[in-house]
Amino acid sequence: MKKNILNILSLISISLLIVGNVQAQNWTIDPELKDAQLKIAYDEASIDAGKSVYDKNCKACHLEISAEENNSRAAGAAPNLGNKEFNKGNTDGEIFCKLSHGNGSSMPPYEAMLSEDDRWKVIAYMRSFCESYEGPKADDGAAAVVAEKFEGEISKLDLSFDKDSKVITVQLEGKDSSGNKVVPKNVKVSVFVKRAFGQLPLCADKKTDDKGQITTELGDVPTDTAGFITLIASVNGGKTTAEANVQVNEGYTWVNPLDGTHLWATRDKTPLWLMIMYFGGTLLVLGVIGWSVLQLFRIWNLRER
Repeated sequence: MKKNILNILSLISISLLIVGNVQAQNWTIDPELKDAQLKIAYDEASIDAGKSVYDKNCKACHLEISAEENNSRAAGAAPNLGNKEFNKGNTDGEIFCKLSHGNGSSMPPYEAMLSEDDRWKVIAYMRSFCESYEGPKADDGAAAVVAEKFEGEISKLDLSFDKDSKVITVQLEGKDSSGNKVVPKNVKVSVFVKRAFGQLPLCADKKTDDKGQITTELGDVPTDTAGFITLIASVNGGKTTAEANVQVNEGYTWVNPLDGTHLWATRDKTPLWLMIMYFGGTLLVLGVIGWSVLQLFRIWNLRER
């Protein structure tokens, strides 16, 4: 009888846990936002800003977004938010509510962590993977234009530097899935200066033009003594890189700061007056210590007497 009671209690507990977990995963959709459309302009600026927010807050769980017919992720894993089934089955407002409130279980609420504007930008980035999506018009009444994504493969990356104008040029070459040569347009390129510890960014995620290239000014960057620096260009999040050692100027002669006469340098370059003060002070301290020891010795003799 006792065993049956324990079995019944265990069954009830498991049932309550299952029901509670299912209820916790319910999405809260605000009625006034259920059919809402994107509340920001659907353009390249919003999409790029949304990608930045997504990479910082969502990518750790949802990984890279890719355009697919259905979610290909394993059960229980965070879904690929670029699948067409998700995009067609949810309005902008519904996605906004899910992002804001979470589901009480695997999806945390971002209402307090992200501004309303940032949440709409994330949705704009997600919608950019859906070709059939039509975003709201810009303020001037014109339809928002989203640049065509480069779907091919980067086959070559050239990095050059003009010493006179101090302009860096990065030229990309690509090929499509059939191996035909194509111009990589709208590909994000980042340029850095190599340092002993880390890299100094010059430009980040600058998009290539219709010729497949970007240009950026070097600015005032320290060089080595021969006037050289090492430039690094990267695309696809660092998957493809190019490196070039270029000469910026004629260099300079390094002067050792310890050369000459200084207050704190090697002994043979220390001013005479400082050495006199140092040794004089040392002798004075030693004299005081010796005098103190002598007085203690005299007190000891007096005590013995």
